[in-house]
Amino acid sequence: MNNQKLDINLITNVLKGDRSAQFQLFELTKGMLYSASYRIVNNEDEANDVLQDSYVEIFQKIHTLKHPEALIGWMKTITIRKAILQSKKKIYFEPIEEVDLESSEAFDSWFDAEMLDQAIGSLPTGARAVFLLLSVEGYSHREASNMLGISENTSKSQLNYAKTLLKKRITKLLQA
Repeated sequence: MNNQKLDINLITNVLKGDRSAQFQLFELTKGMLYSASYRIVNNEDEANDVLQDSYVEIFQKIHTLKHPEALIGWMKTITIRKAILQSKKKIYFEPIEEVDLESSEAFDSWFDAEMLDQAIGSLPTGARAVFLLLSVEGYSHREASNMLGISENTSKSQLNYAKTLLKKRITKLLQA
């Protein structure tokens, strides 16, 4: 998304209900919001459904936005929460004590974004959701645990588990 194109005039016009401005906002933000949605639901059709539902809620509730400068963060929060709700039935948190966790050592190998996406996509649903919320979207353990309906300790252990699995899976991909 190009932040320069998302200026105060566009936001003001969106808040006034200007359809042209709303369409421009949609065009500027759809990629970012789709990406956030897809990373959580891990399914193109479901991510598109989440995106559509998100924009419906965004444009229905945009008049309640108290701080227009927070528009993008507000839109991402709506989308992420809808993605979590969509995938809630499929998110499963593996019991950590059954999994062999190595100490987290520095990872010195080179890998590209495609390998990382593949490795993240292969994580168990619960670990993937926690990893994405904390490491990609920047939420705190408290915020992520509230969104997912888990304890902060579960969030912390799932993040550690996700990082350990990512290291193993990327190492395996590099050896292939």
